[in-house]
Amino acid sequence: MLCRHRPIFVLAIGGEATFAFEADSLAQAREFADSPWFTRAINEFYANNPHGWNNGAARTRAATEPEASAYRDYADEFADVSHRFLIAHLCETDRACK
Repeated sequence: MLCRHRPIFVLAIGGEATFAFEADSLAQAREFADSPWFTRAINEFYANNPHGWNNGAARTRAATEPEASAYRDYADEFADVSHRFLIAHLCETDRACK
């Protein structure tokens, strides 16, 4: 049986895919990214970073296949909490996470 996945979207900050999450459409993904709870979660992630993050430089777009695959790898680790909204921080192993 074919398993259908929800589409994956990324929040690209400064042109880099930084966070990935699921949504039903690009419009919904943009609604999520613009919502106060989403912004609060990202702000909390950057709380210990003196530079914070520039949400003016953030753009929501559809994930590439490698980005979606990385998100699904993270999501598989947390399968027992699938009733929650997961925002995965994307980080390549060959560069430092900012």
